[in-house]
Amino acid sequence: MVAPERIRAFFNRKFVRDTLILQVGKVGMTASTFLSALLVARLMGAADYGIWALAQSVLSIALTLNLTGLNTSISTQLPMAVGAKDEPEILNLLAVFVKVALFWGVGVTVVLLVVGPLLTGLAYNGDTHIGLLAAFLSLTVLPDMLYGLITTTLQSQRAMRRLVIVTNLNQLVLLVCTLVALLISATPESMVISRIVYSVSTLLMALWFYERYRTEYAVPYPTIRRIIGHIRQVAPRQYLGFGFLNAVDKNIAGLYTELPLQIVGIYAGKTAAGYLELGFKALTIPATFASALFDNIQAVVPQAIGRRDFVTLRRNFLRVLAALGLGAIAFYALFVVFVPIIVPLIFSSQWIPAIPVVTVLAVYGVVLAVGGIFGPLYRGLGLMRPIIVIKIVTLVAILVPGLILLQQGDALGGVWEVVDTASPLLALHTQSGAVVGAWIVNGLMFISALLTAFVALPVLRRKAQEQQTI
Repeated sequence: MVAPERIRAFFNRKFVRDTLILQVGKVGMTASTFLSALLVARLMGAADYGIWALAQSVLSIALTLNLTGLNTSISTQLPMAVGAKDEPEILNLLAVFVKVALFWGVGVTVVLLVVGPLLTGLAYNGDTHIGLLAAFLSLTVLPDMLYGLITTTLQSQRAMRRLVIVTNLNQLVLLVCTLVALLISATPESMVISRIVYSVSTLLMALWFYERYRTEYAVPYPTIRRIIGHIRQVAPRQYLGFGFLNAVDKNIAGLYTELPLQIVGIYAGKTAAGYLELGFKALTIPATFASALFDNIQAVVPQAIGRRDFVTLRRNFLRVLAALGLGAIAFYALFVVFVPIIVPLIFSSQWIPAIPVVTVLAVYGVVLAVGGIFGPLYRGLGLMRPIIVIKIVTLVAILVPGLILLQQGDALGGVWEVVDTASPLLALHTQSGAVVGAWIVNGLMFISALLTAFVALPVLRRKAQEQQTI
C-alpha cells in the first residue's frame, strides 16, 4: 500500500498536476498549429506560399529590433510580484507592458509602411508587394503582444487549466481563420487579412477571460480600465533596464543555433546546412514532451523568489534538476536508437544522410532539457549580466575552433567538388560538415549550461543558508 500512496501523493502535488495539464494542452496546440501550416502549404501553391513566407520574414526581421525584452521579463517579474502579493507592483508591470506595447506596435507599423515597400523594392527589383504585405501584417503585433500579456497573467497565478483553454482556443481560431481564408482565396493577401482577424479576435477572447476571472485568484488583478488609466503615471525606465538584459540574453541564445547553421552553410554547403536544420526540426519532436514542465517552472521559480522561500526552492530545484538529468539521458538514449527509423519515416528517405547529425544532436537535446530550467532561476536571482558574459565568452571560445575545423574541411571538399560533384567523398564532406556543426552546437550549449549552473546554484545555496540563519 505504501507505493500506491506515494504515487497518489505525487500526482496530487499541484506542480505535477499543472505540468500534466499543460502537457495535454501542448498536444492539442501542436496538432492545430501543424494542421494550419499544412493547409497553407498545400493549398496556396509554391509561388504564393513563397510571397507569404517572405512577408512574414520581413516582419520577423523588423521585430528583432525590439530590445525592450518585456515579453520575456514580464514572465519573471509578474510571478515574483504575485508571489510577494505586491498589488501595486502588479499594476505597474501590467501598465508598463501595455504602454510599451502601444508605442512599439504602432511604431513598427508606421516604419514598415514608410520603409518596407522601399527596401523590398530595392531587394526584389522594384517589387514593393512584399513590403506592403509585411506592413499590413504588422497590424498583428500589438494584439499579439497584449494576448501574450494575458496568457502571462494566467501562468503567473498558476491557473494552468484556464491557460490551456485559452491557448487551445487560440489555435482553434487560427485554424478556422486559415481555412476560411484559403477557401475564399488562397492568396497572400487573404492570409494577411486572416491573421489580422485571428489576432484581434483571440485578443478579445483573452480579455474576456481576464476580466471574468481576475478576482478569483489569491492575488487579484486590476481591471483593464484601471491598467489603461495607470499608463500615464508609470515610469517604464526601471522595467526596460531588466527587459533589455532579457532581450540581449535571448538574442545571444538564439545565435547558438543560427551562427553554426550559417557557418556550416558557408564552409560545407547548403546541403550540409539543410542536414543540420533537419536535426533541429527532428529534436522538436521529443522537446514537446518537456515544454509543459518548463512553462510550469517559469511560474513556480519566480513565485518562490518573490516569497523569499529560498530553502524550499533550492530543495525542489535540485530534485527537478536530478530527475530531468536522468530522464533526459534515458529518453535521448532511446531516441538515438530509433533515429534511423524516425528520420526517413517522417521526413522521407532523402534525409537519410542526416541521421548521424540527428544522433549527435541528442546531446543538444539532453543539455536543453536540463539547462532549460536555469533561465527562470538566474533571471529571478538578478544574475543577467554574468550569464550574458558567460554566453558571449562561450560563443567566441567554441565558434573559433569550430570555424577553423570547418575551413580545413572546406579546402578538401572544394578539391573533390572540382574533380567530381557526384563523388562519394564530396557527399561524405557534406555530411561530416553538418556533423561538425552539430558538435559546435553541442559544445556551445554544454559549456554555457555548465558555467550557468556554477554561477546560479551557489547564489541559490547562499540565499537558502541566509534564510535558515534568520
